[in-house]
Amino acid sequence: MEDLVIKNGLVVTPQGIVTGGLAVKNEEIVQIGTDDSLPRASLEVDAEGNYVLPGLVDPHIHFGRAMEEDFTSQIRTESISAVLSGVTTFMGFVRFGEILERRLPVYRKGKEIGKQNSFIDFKFHAYLFTEQHLEETPQLIEEGITSAKFMLNYTEEGARKVGYRAIDLGFVYKAMEILASYGPPALVQAHCEEPGIISFLTERLKAQGRNDFLAWAESRPAICETIHAFSLGLISLETGCPVYIVHVSAGETVDIIRYLKQRGVRIYAETCPHYLTLTKDTSMGVLARMAPPLRDKTDVDCLWQAVADGTIDTIGSDNVPLQSHQKEQDGIWSGIPGVGGVGATLPIMMTGVNEGKLTIEQLVKLTSENPARIWGIYPKKGVLSPGSDADIVIVDPHKDWVISADKLKSCSDYSIYEGMPVKGKAVKTFVRGKLVAEDGHLVAEAPFGQYVYPQVTPPRTNP
Repeated sequence: MEDLVIKNGLVVTPQGIVTGGLAVKNEEIVQIGTDDSLPRASLEVDAEGNYVLPGLVDPHIHFGRAMEEDFTSQIRTESISAVLSGVTTFMGFVRFGEILERRLPVYRKGKEIGKQNSFIDFKFHAYLFTEQHLEETPQLIEEGITSAKFMLNYTEEGARKVGYRAIDLGFVYKAMEILASYGPPALVQAHCEEPGIISFLTERLKAQGRNDFLAWAESRPAICETIHAFSLGLISLETGCPVYIVHVSAGETVDIIRYLKQRGVRIYAETCPHYLTLTKDTSMGVLARMAPPLRDKTDVDCLWQAVADGTIDTIGSDNVPLQSHQKEQDGIWSGIPGVGGVGATLPIMMTGVNEGKLTIEQLVKLTSENPARIWGIYPKKGVLSPGSDADIVIVDPHKDWVISADKLKSCSDYSIYEGMPVKGKAVKTFVRGKLVAEDGHLVAEAPFGQYVYPQVTPPRTNP
């Protein structure tokens, strides 16, 4: 007898949609087929004709800031918010500790904290700021940390204020040479915003007495993102290291990424639910302050087209859980940019499916298969297939509801999607075959998340 059988569903697999269900034993999927072909199980679940999807893989999560206590608290709360909405694996950044010192001990401690506090499986990305960080690369790869992020959006002065170090393209080139020697899934991620232009425009706007929400968008025009995306693409072409552009917000950047892909550059593009739904005219004001900023309706339309045609590879929430009083006190020109939203990805993308902007198969590729492939954890994650982890979400595609902070269950006390009507909701979420969330409520008694290790090949040369 198997551990779990789900029946009477529409199972979305790489081979197509199967009317029936699947069977699970020892945390793995062992069979997919019609209802009458499935074995008996200790737990049998009726999907009630709803979609049965692979659990979502969110590649872009932020936990806490400089304090270990915040990291511990937020990996717990955000894993709950995630699993309530069908996310079963997330990948995030470990920010506590001295960010410019050697980071390996911090990542190891972060893994232990994650195992004790996360209700879903998880994986980490590294930050690269210093030569010491580059020297740690072989050990990071051994620890299963195969991706590193460049924060290109800071001048020297701006970086010092937040404890970072400004990064130039020479440093980027060197790091990409090192990572290229390992081959996939080793890659670099980049926050693309040209800081010199931003600094110039910010000072001019401040001198004009501007502190309104639209001034934030004016200080960070689309070209700042596009310039770096093009530069990173060219360095990728030169070094052979794949590059992943996080939180693409602008139509101009989409055009450049599409061009680079046509040239054969191994460049991946991520966008976020907020860039697919909101514009800089949002009534949320400073609560919606993020970097890059929200843009225009034409950019929203362009991003949806890029989602549909495959130029955009993944959807990441870029979840930064903050309190509304923090955002309001900091105002436009100071404080931490970012918004929460890991729990909003599935309903927003399902609404897109219902509106005909993408298919359910495309949703699965964007939110599960593609991030799992890019980070080398496919087919363990990101797919419903025999031998894969039984990370499963049953989704009612016809469920109408309204997003609110209290329903998302993040530690953030507000949502930029507050009051947004959506269509499609997670009914049940299983992590490695265990029912963790049901009808918007956590049902697992204790965290049991595991760190997910990718398959990595030895370097072709000594980095």
